[in-house]
Amino acid sequence: MNNHELAELIVKHLGGQKNISNLTNCITRLRIDVKSRNNVDLEAIKQLEGVLSVLDQGTIQVVLGPGKVTKVANEIHENTTITVDVEDESEDAAFDVGSDTKAAYKAKQTSIFQQFFRHIGNIFVPIVPGLVASGLLLGIANLILNMADAGMISQGVLESDWYMLLEAIGNLLFASLGVFVGINTAREFGGTMVLGGIAGLLINAPVLDDIGALSLFGLNLEVSTGLGGLLGVIIAAYLFAKIEKFTRKRVHDSLDLIVTPLITVMLGSLATVIIIQPIAGLLMSGITWFLVDIMLETGGIIGGYVLAATFLPLVTVGMHQGLIPVHLELIDQFGSTTLLPILAMAGGGQVGAMIAIYIKTKNKRLKNTVASVLPVGFLGIGEPLIYGVSLPLGRPFLTASLGAGFGGAFLSLFNVGAITVGPSGAVLIPLIADNKYLLYIIALIISYAGGFILTYLFGYKEEMVNKLYGDSASQTKTDEVSVPEQQKEVQLNSPLSGELQPLSELKDEVFATEAMGKGIAIIPSEGKLYAPVNGKATTVFPTGHAIGITSDDGVEILLHIGLDTVEMKENVFELNITKDENVKTGQLLCTFDMETIKEKGYDITSPILITNSDSYETITIVEQKQIEAGNSLMTIE
Repeated sequence: MNNHELAELIVKHLGGQKNISNLTNCITRLRIDVKSRNNVDLEAIKQLEGVLSVLDQGTIQVVLGPGKVTKVANEIHENTTITVDVEDESEDAAFDVGSDTKAAYKAKQTSIFQQFFRHIGNIFVPIVPGLVASGLLLGIANLILNMADAGMISQGVLESDWYMLLEAIGNLLFASLGVFVGINTAREFGGTMVLGGIAGLLINAPVLDDIGALSLFGLNLEVSTGLGGLLGVIIAAYLFAKIEKFTRKRVHDSLDLIVTPLITVMLGSLATVIIIQPIAGLLMSGITWFLVDIMLETGGIIGGYVLAATFLPLVTVGMHQGLIPVHLELIDQFGSTTLLPILAMAGGGQVGAMIAIYIKTKNKRLKNTVASVLPVGFLGIGEPLIYGVSLPLGRPFLTASLGAGFGGAFLSLFNVGAITVGPSGAVLIPLIADNKYLLYIIALIISYAGGFILTYLFGYKEEMVNKLYGDSASQTKTDEVSVPEQQKEVQLNSPLSGELQPLSELKDEVFATEAMGKGIAIIPSEGKLYAPVNGKATTVFPTGHAIGITSDDGVEILLHIGLDTVEMKENVFELNITKDENVKTGQLLCTFDMETIKEKGYDITSPILITNSDSYETITIVEQKQIEAGNSLMTIE
């Protein structure tokens, strides 16, 4: 039975595609929610060739095994109207290179600073649509105000109820931004969201201005509303989350609801007013001083050029998200951010580079890829351009960045600001402050031209296409996993430190019955997963909870962090590798937050399976209770 036939029969026995409300695929199984159980025949699914097991735990789980589950899910996705969360494996997909390149760069972002900026992005990115909408509403209100001041419409319009309502709606989010940032910070670091919101309210509490000076523990502290800005909110909400977790572990369950929030708010508020607000205030002042006073006002044209030219390299290492609170602080202080339009020129340089490549290349596939990414580039969405074309090619990324600098230099002469944060490119035009739309458009054209000229003259040669696609025949050979003749004995090291547990004791029936293969489970003592052998990462699940490795000796290994952790919504896994990457024994593959996984009610016990167990005569597990990562775990013969 092929995968297409298996997919059809699974859907049929689930009551047809109209009966399936949700279908996702994990690394080993399909997870299905159905509307009605009346027409579901799980026994028939169990008998299908290729189905390893079927579990019914509210959500129906059809276990197919690594690799096969993705192929069957793709068949369902392509031949029905069911929405399936699957990865596109088409070799001709225009964004395959872009996805792989982005994943590779993201996997390398493992330093403390890069992880910090990734957290900043997770906090602010969900707020950006609201900022854009609010900014556009304020832009419309400002346009009406300017028309009234110019005598084009009556001044009475400004006193109308509908105008005042329009302006009020536009200001709503900006007036309560600290609350949303506090809530998102608490969610990012595993705290209670409403307590994070209180941290945001505290920073911006009007009573702080009324108090002015606070006598506490013999100290006279100067306090003020908004001191520390959004950076202060982030630090305060993070501290609230840490205090909450620390307290909850030490308070009896019967008192948790009362004691934990009380201690969190009391101690967190005290630390915020005494320590966090003054320090965060100094940090924000220092950052804005360097970027605005030094780079723009003192640096002038050179500063504007450098900022625009270096912004895209910051994007590739994830540091650009850290500038969002800086923009918002500038808007709060001055009504607009002159930094954002200059940085937006970086996307213009990329657009110009794409046009140059499109004109110069004779490769049809590259032309199609460029044609598909250019429209979104004009609209200020640069990732497909960066990760899909310019960054993999190398030199065009450099020439695009250098070309963008000319647009930034031009803008630095005219103090052009934006009234909110949002996309760059043409979409930013309505958000430009003080009616300086034409200046921004001219700068954007300059950045297009700069990226185009430098890339056309110096940035692209046709032989670079091989960096993207290579020779198809040799590529196929490269992608195949080399499996030499099996050795008599293969040693597999432990990928985790912790306590060993037989698979038979696991709560997950699929793992416990060895339906996926023989192996062992480990209850980890630290959140680090290492490569147990030399080989290739043939499967890397996007959530980070599971990785499949084929060793140089042909052993197929599944490393699964926790049980049912694919369902987690929290960002607890940080991958350090990408699919098809070669790995070495002892290489760090993934880090994970054990405490959050356990706090959310998930079993942290992690199965280590040999999924092609049938190819071997014996699999011998070490006889000990505790093990350290890197020590010998099993022998395969």
